[in-house]
Amino acid sequence: MNEEVSGSYIQEYRYKYVVENINDIVWEMDANLIFTYVSPSAKRIYGYGADEMIGKPMLSFLTEESKEYVSGQWKAKINSRKDGDTSDIVLYDLQFLCKDKTIKWVEASVKPLFSEKSFIGYIGTTRDISEKKIHEIELKKYYDKLEAANIELEKLATFDALTGAYNRRRFEEYINSAVNKEETHGIPFSIIMFDIDRFKLKNDTCGHIKGDRILQEISQIVINAISEEDKLFRWGGDEFIILISGKSSEDTYKVAERIRDLIESNDFGIKHDKVTISIGVGEHKSAESMDQFVSRVDDALLTAKSGGRNKVEMC
Repeated sequence: MNEEVSGSYIQEYRYKYVVENINDIVWEMDANLIFTYVSPSAKRIYGYGADEMIGKPMLSFLTEESKEYVSGQWKAKINSRKDGDTSDIVLYDLQFLCKDKTIKWVEASVKPLFSEKSFIGYIGTTRDISEKKIHEIELKKYYDKLEAANIELEKLATFDALTGAYNRRRFEEYINSAVNKEETHGIPFSIIMFDIDRFKLKNDTCGHIKGDRILQEISQIVINAISEEDKLFRWGGDEFIILISGKSSEDTYKVAERIRDLIESNDFGIKHDKVTISIGVGEHKSAESMDQFVSRVDDALLTAKSGGRNKVEMC
């Protein structure tokens, strides 16, 4: 045996030894995704001997989800090769069906093969990444729970849990935005402030559960009666504020009257008694602070209550 032949033999032996003893599975497929070579390590990972895989389509060893994914990727690659793309190595995470019916996550590293310019198949390696995937799935579950908790915290910081109206904390944010629009673009805004007439008596007579339902129903009536740009806030107890964008006090008064009428005519299920509200309405004045504005409209609300209740007072 001459030196050239001997060197070639040794090199081939080394390659064979590496391929047959590494943990990764080395394989070749033809252009139709049929295995033409599979290294012996397949037995250790999949339970299938190389002879049980060679001559069979790679797709038959995948779960339905992975099968659809690979088929879609394969078609896309065929189309890209028609456009002259001879892509380098691509990595795929796939679910492999083992001989004992278990499923393992594997990472497939795939390289297309060409003879001159003709595509003839693929060569690649596959490694078991089941443990890594389990950690990734657990980590995703953790992040999903964390995200859900953050969304819930955001809701608690934004909305009143009982009524679904914005909470008092958000009022300052929205009214500052309204003031900015007024100063920059001359867009007016007003507020409607109302509370439920003799609500404490109704609560004491009908019970707190019924009282909570009244608050919930009134909130829904108001939300349905105003536009998406307008905002309802639970100010505290049975007191609410509606921020009305782009309307003068006269136009806001009409909105308030409609809401008052809707609530008065609604059947809240209290025998021999109606639920009514008293309302104060006011338009924001230039250079007026939030506290001054709210206090002014609150005075109008008190005037409505002292004037007989179930009425709208404008300031």
